[in-house]
Amino acid sequence: MKLSDLSIHAWIQEHQIKNEKGDPIDFYDHFFLFDIYRDQSQNLCVMKPAQVGLSTLEVLKNIYDAKKYKMDIIYTLPTDNDVNIFVGGKVNRIISQNPILLEYTKDKDSIEQKQIDESMIYFRGTWTKKAAIMVAADRVVNDEKDSSKQDVVKDYEARLQHSKYKQKHVFSHPSVPGNGVDVEWQDSDQKEWFITCNSCLKEQYLSWSTEDERQMSIDIDRKIFICKHCGAELSDQERRRGKWKARIFRDEEGNKIQKTYSGYHISLLMAPWVSAGEIVKKYKDPNQSEEFFYNKILGLPYVGSGNKVTKDMLDRNLTDETINYGTRTVIGVDTGMGIHLVAGNQLGLFYYSSTRNYDDFERLMQMFTDAIAVFDAQGDLQKPRELAEKYPGRIFFCYYREDRKTKQLITWGKGKEEGLVVADRNKLIQLLVDEFVMMRIQLYGSEQDWYDYWLHWNAIFRIEEENNLGVMVRRWHRGGADHLVHATCYWRVGMNRFGMGKAEIFTNETISLPESPELQPDHTMKAVNPRKIFKFDEPASINEDWRVT
Repeated sequence: MKLSDLSIHAWIQEHQIKNEKGDPIDFYDHFFLFDIYRDQSQNLCVMKPAQVGLSTLEVLKNIYDAKKYKMDIIYTLPTDNDVNIFVGGKVNRIISQNPILLEYTKDKDSIEQKQIDESMIYFRGTWTKKAAIMVAADRVVNDEKDSSKQDVVKDYEARLQHSKYKQKHVFSHPSVPGNGVDVEWQDSDQKEWFITCNSCLKEQYLSWSTEDERQMSIDIDRKIFICKHCGAELSDQERRRGKWKARIFRDEEGNKIQKTYSGYHISLLMAPWVSAGEIVKKYKDPNQSEEFFYNKILGLPYVGSGNKVTKDMLDRNLTDETINYGTRTVIGVDTGMGIHLVAGNQLGLFYYSSTRNYDDFERLMQMFTDAIAVFDAQGDLQKPRELAEKYPGRIFFCYYREDRKTKQLITWGKGKEEGLVVADRNKLIQLLVDEFVMMRIQLYGSEQDWYDYWLHWNAIFRIEEENNLGVMVRRWHRGGADHLVHATCYWRVGMNRFGMGKAEIFTNETISLPESPELQPDHTMKAVNPRKIFKFDEPASINEDWRVT
């Protein structure tokens, strides 16, 4: 056995492995990466800022493991264009800088795949489902998961089912809590990089908090790193030398909870090549958002105003009053993974459900004889068309279109396209969020009644990203089941024509409350209670102890 077969570090040393620029892999300033290189956990996640060496690590780790363990690996990036840039600009250059990698690799110039001896490494984007069903793998690596299409990322996991390894690696700068890499992080042992202050000999990990000075590792005025215990200045060498310590989780009986992922949190506070002054400058930069600072500098999820639909945001719309059913009812229906619907009128929403058949929908259509319905036009194709024939003139089909360059968010078809409607998905979701914020959409029932509905809103998040024109825009993405969000979008499309008036982007001039329709007492009754569909276990309590890994 060769010495380099013993570990990846011996391999790097024996072959003097270099990065894409031709610089030797050196752990002097990147000592925090040393343990991650050799971590062979089945599930691995790293929550990180930008530019700390993780992509180089994963490229070398994949090549070494493909060679040594004969693993087939799928490496995903957000888009096909990202794949082209990454493989052409990093992977191929790393291979060309290292004679041993040139020896391993049979298809050196290929973009979509690399054959390492008898193993394969496939590079795939996440914006088409077709790419996710083409090949099997022993390891799936999700690079920049938070910018990827989450349902396609899930599809890739299915490619592991026949492997004896079934390894999953996730690393990304985070976006918002509960989405992207934060999902794996919450199911990990949450290792932080602990350093030791030479003045008081206290261990600590570097953190940032402008609200609690006990959690602040930088003196903003003096622009220096400081010990959180004694206040002494920390040197680059003290930041450079540390060790990973995992958090200990316990249940209510005090028993340790075994987490699924080996998790690491990296921030630029740990990077000895980044000074405190540079961190402070980035924090005070008027051209960068607080969201950018948390995600790209601190490597932490960030909840800013409007980026998540909070439970409190929806709860403010709750009412225990009786609803008047005398105005036209509109039903929004999302299909494909079951039938998810919401029902409401000009006064607000009074019903929702998730079922496997259309019985509940037909019950509503027969109960409210003048009700109209707007369906997802790109979901189930057969049954909704049959229902359109059964209820002529009462069922419409909505297509999503992205980034329509107009304030008119919804366009109804005419002539041959009667019965069809086109809406801007991203802007329509934003419209609904704005209307919930301004309490324009009442939810008839209790907090408990609408809890399962909120879970679907909790599954979406808004992040800032670059569009095809290179312009930074904010888009809503999904991190889980969000069917009732889209059912509400289709309901809002129907209300645009049959109740709440024109839908457009809010400006200071366009914000106004709808006029209340005349109430008809003989049609006033209690709202239908929403069905309870989903079950969730209570989260276990967390013990703030740590252990060295």
